[in-house]
Amino acid sequence: MSQGFLVSIVRIRKKLFLDHMFDLLGKILIPEQRRKAIPRLLWGIWKSRNSTIFSARNNDHNILIASALEDSEVWFHQQSVMIQDTQGVECKSNRLDTRWFKPVLGRLKCNLNASWVKDSFFCGGAWIIRNHEGNALFHTRDAFVPHINRISAELSCILWCLRSLKDLHILSCEVWRDCNAVLAALESPLEWPKYRAQLDKIIQVKCGMGEISFHMSSTKANSLVREIASSVTRDGRLTSYLALGGPAWLQERLTLDSH
Repeated sequence: MSQGFLVSIVRIRKKLFLDHMFDLLGKILIPEQRRKAIPRLLWGIWKSRNSTIFSARNNDHNILIASALEDSEVWFHQQSVMIQDTQGVECKSNRLDTRWFKPVLGRLKCNLNASWVKDSFFCGGAWIIRNHEGNALFHTRDAFVPHINRISAELSCILWCLRSLKDLHILSCEVWRDCNAVLAALESPLEWPKYRAQLDKIIQVKCGMGEISFHMSSTKANSLVREIASSVTRDGRLTSYLALGGPAWLQERLTLDSH
């Protein structure tokens, strides 16, 4: 069946083939999972054609079809989680603290955020760590290469944050972010195979530290670090820095949070 399908691709002219594939998208008799995989299949065919023409590479059509089905399923699952993430944060606004609160005595609290606009733009990352008195110990900002979506950007930001904390000999703290999908990926990494490489690196760094726990923050409680991270995407501040204490231009906010 797969072989006959690929033979028809050769025989049918490109326009007719594309028209045929787009018509299939609207045929409800075809299982939804297969209809959703059609755009991924077309993308895979195009890449396979290019690799054959320019690299003389032979591609297995069975792998191409299987990959299209798998990638489509993963993508739609992630989109569903991201939508639930947005809706969930709004629905939980009454349950999540709308302002930052201090950690318990002897604990450190690190708020972080990744500012992501689109997959062709630089991402901004920032974190700030404070003690039980609300005093900022360090704050930092950095710019990252473009990422495919916010989840990927957030995971890169977490990895960067943990590595930085480890370099500063801060081995135990609470890590708070406002992306529910990322928390789900950290709790169940096997269910997020697309981000396996990033998650594996985070787990590896975390294993070399002390007690690191991840928590969900409301966007309002995380607004201070969101403001720092967005200075990369909004204002084009690509220079990275690490500084003691809190940012001078946000001292008033830090003071309000600590009370």
